Amino acid sequence: MGVIFIAVTLGGVLGFFLKWNDFLKKTTSNLQLVGLSVLLFFMGVSVGSNPDIIDNLSLIGLKSFSFGLLSVFFSVITIYAATSIFKRRTS
Repeated sequence: MGVIFIAVTLGGVLGFFLKWNDFLKKTTSNLQLVGLSVLLFFMGVSVGSNPDIIDNLSLIGLKSFSFGLLSVFFSVITIYAATSIFKRRTS
């Protein structure tokens, strides 16, 4: 957990002080896409190799779908509200 916190903090500080040209933006975007794809792949491998999850997939499925849907819904609401607040401050 500490390693994740340190990585996010260092990335935030580095991102704050870097000059963001188009090459750097495109490179970081591509790295994020690759990293996320690798993460999701290995999560799928982990889930697929766990017989308990596979056996109870019908029970887990509805709860997981509901949790995911609500998470996305409230994330969009939060981002929309935050964007509206920050746009008003900069105007």
